[in-house]
Amino acid sequence: MNLFPKSEFVLHLIRENKLHAFDFDRFVFFQGMMFGSDKKWWGVKGIRRFLHEGLDLCFFTNICNEKFRLDETVKVPMLYDGRVEHITNDFLGKTVITRHCFSGHNKLPLLSLYGHLNPDKNLKIGDEIKAGEIFALIAGLENRQKVLLPHLHISLAKPEMLPPANCLEWEFLNTVDRDVFIDPLKAITPKYTVAEYDDGVDLAKLFSKCSLANSEV
Repeated sequence: MNLFPKSEFVLHLIRENKLHAFDFDRFVFFQGMMFGSDKKWWGVKGIRRFLHEGLDLCFFTNICNEKFRLDETVKVPMLYDGRVEHITNDFLGKTVITRHCFSGHNKLPLLSLYGHLNPDKNLKIGDEIKAGEIFALIAGLENRQKVLLPHLHISLAKPEMLPPANCLEWEFLNTVDRDVFIDPLKAITPKYTVAEYDDGVDLAKLFSKCSLANSEV
């Protein structure tokens, strides 16, 4: 039983950021970027303090297997029609939390959390946003200490298992039962490859910024 419809988020992401200009093919996920992973995908290999409650989007390849990455120019579209419930800080930018309601039998409300953002300066709690509408950019600060590149974190959560959205700070969310969260791949269903992370490789050099790639095509 599908509790929510498939989102066209990936199509909106490609279109709004002109990623089709160099033949976007698929995302590349290191294991630590996947939902429920206990691994890191940055710096020296290690274990996360908490199981990953979402999905990290950063790296992708084109049909010729050339490697690119999302950067601070990337516009972030909304997964579904929804209402902004909360905007809070995270360690790479801000997180926007949105509530979605779906019509149909057995369709429960859903929260989507978008982390490491630079939200639109006019975005505020209570705003209604349509699916595919741009509401933020990926945060542009690169955390050199952790060698963590700009990326988009997406979590999906069950609001009936959580307190009101204005209470949802990451210090709390990191400690809740993982059953609160849903794998975002069930909603966005992109083409992807899972790769082995090698902390000896400089990902910033291996994967070109998509803004630079777009300037050359």
